[in-house]
Amino acid sequence: MKLSRASTYALYGLAYLAAQAPGRRVPLSEIGRHNGVPEKHLGKIFVTLVRARILASTRGVNGGFSLARQPRDVSLLDVIEIVDGPVIHDGCLLSRKPCDDATICRLNLFWKKARAGMLGVLRTATLEDVAGPSPAAVRNGRKARRSPARRG
Repeated sequence: MKLSRASTYALYGLAYLAAQAPGRRVPLSEIGRHNGVPEKHLGKIFVTLVRARILASTRGVNGGFSLARQPRDVSLLDVIEIVDGPVIHDGCLLSRKPCDDATICRLNLFWKKARAGMLGVLRTATLEDVAGPSPAAVRNGRKARRSPARRG
């Protein structure tokens, strides 16, 4: 499974918001600049997250975005499915066609286990878990600013 660019931007933006003081409204420009994400693209994604009641939006001089839920109450899988739609659980690793469990090949038995494990991690990991500086930054005694747009 590879995350879409929209899901990646959403997760980075939400992780940044989850690291802020509770109730702080953060301008879209700040979130985009911090994560190296185009503001226009991030704005479209955030509209979807506002409609799903993950984010709250306030207009005006002191406006911006804030989390509408506690970070511990939003799983990474919730965000991915809001942005990209339901994660499809079927499909053949080799041919991209739906697999019939009665005739499943040995390779796909392992693929199904790996996919189930990954979905389990995404289902239990929350925004609270991903808020804050990266572990490497903490080890080095500084705050990292890693950009999803530059990751490869």
